Amino acid sequence: MKDRLISGGIAGLIAGVIQNIYGAVIKATGITDRSFSDFAEVLIMNKPAQTLIGTIVGFIGHIIVGTMFGVLFSYIILLTSHRYFVLKGLGYGAILWFLLMGFGTIFNLAQFQDIPPTPALTTFIGALIYGVTLAYSLRIIDKNTRLL
Repeated sequence: MKDRLISGGIAGLIAGVIQNIYGAVIKATGITDRSFSDFAEVLIMNKPAQTLIGTIVGFIGHIIVGTMFGVLFSYIILLTSHRYFVLKGLGYGAILWFLLMGFGTIFNLAQFQDIPPTPALTTFIGALIYGVTLAYSLRIIDKNTRLL
């Protein structure tokens, strides 16, 4: 019997880490003023912490969210197929970006208010990176393990 929960969780964790690395790099280089961990900090603590512990909490929160969405994606693939998995990953990432940014704005969370175009675009690119990495990770798990 194959285990969608574990395989999707592992793929989501991998994709979340890659997305976090991308976010840290674009923030460190000054391309944007916020990373994915910053958004997770706000979801968990209702404000940006701006401390090392706050960054760690944000990173952990983002990885947990990435893992949960990985599990959901693995069940979506189960209901459809592995065909066009990259396209499905891109679409999934884009939909997550729209929904999460939209809900953050609707609920007036800090970091989500009045987002300038550059952070909006960099987070969209990060969401696409997450979706493609998630799809590829799930595909590799499928081919190389008995989890799926």
